Amino acid sequence: MTQLYRPVRGRSVPMPGGQPDWPEEGRAIDPNSAYETRLVLDGDLVPVSDDKAEPKNGKTP
Repeated sequence: MTQLYRPVRGRSVPMPGGQPDWPEEGRAIDPNSAYETRLVLDGDLVPVSDDKAEPKNGKTP
């Protein structure tokens, strides 16, 4: 089963190329995309099952 990722609470994640922001309900990342991989590594996207995830700096934008 594919892991779905969603933005961390209180954060919207813009997508390049005029695409809509990352969906709140989550979607799978493209592992070949450096941008999407970086979003996960930086903590901007979290697994959908991680309901208690907060922004790394503790603030909402």
